[in-house]
Amino acid sequence: MNNPIVTHKGRQYTVRKLADGYHWRLSEVGSARNSFPMNRDQMILAGFGHIVEVKS
Repeated sequence: MNNPIVTHKGRQYTVRKLADGYHWRLSEVGSARNSFPMNRDQMILAGFGHIVEVKS
């Protein structure tokens, strides 16, 4: 599966959709331990609506 790379607060993160379909995990590129979850509303507010609205 190809995970997109996004920039958030000056850092690059890979984005993975979690099993529930409503949450995503952003993991910092080069430091996989630095990660955090975001829900759909947070993703849209952060400017990642194009990732949330992808039809799979």
